[in-house]
Amino acid sequence: MLVPILESDPDYGALGATLLRRLGVAETPVVGSLAQLLDLLRQREVAMVVADGALLGGRSGVVRLRESSTAPLVVLEGSGEPPPVLLSAGADHVLVKPFAPGLFRATVEAILRRLRIERSAAGRVVRVGPLTVEPAARSARIEGRRHFLSPREADLLEYLALNQGVVVSRRQIIEGAWAGDPEASPAAVTMCMHRLRRKLEADPHRPVQLRTRRGDGYVLLGAPATPDLPRRAAG
Repeated sequence: MLVPILESDPDYGALGATLLRRLGVAETPVVGSLAQLLDLLRQREVAMVVADGALLGGRSGVVRLRESSTAPLVVLEGSGEPPPVLLSAGADHVLVKPFAPGLFRATVEAILRRLRIERSAAGRVVRVGPLTVEPAARSARIEGRRHFLSPREADLLEYLALNQGVVVSRRQIIEGAWAGDPEASPAAVTMCMHRLRRKLEADPHRPVQLRTRRGDGYVLLGAPATPDLPRRAAG
């Protein structure tokens, strides 16, 4: 999952990136200009956008962004532009600086929750190499065979599929795939990965797609791993 941050203030940029990662967002690049942001939106699909109102350019910047993306937009406003103006131009949320970190977190959580509901309702299918993930049906297909998944397995596999090629930590998985379930633990993530490998890998002890990056976390690859990716059968 990719959420770019348009911000020139290093404190706000770091705060946004840190809180997003705690909520399970794997990629949180901070860019310093609207041109860079628009270029990124042309190249990648994003889950949402967080943007400083001044760098965005106020109302006109929101309009330009909306020409490139329909992703939820959170504007961090500190330039004096009235929030109703930004909202009418297409922003989804406006947080006036300075704001409490808890307000930013609650806003992002609400957006992520809505995105999860929308994906489920749409019966989204995610394809990663030979693997097809059907989150709403709690199943996955590979090499012509369909495998049914538990709710946690389905949520974990969908999260990895949406972050294809990106190494995510166990903590990010708990927050991003399992909505911060207080009963979940890093050990539960490990066991869930073991079960997914038994179902989806030809050799669970030498996985091709569901890989472990030693000391960092897990990654779902769309093609066989390159030799420099450490092999580790246990999670």
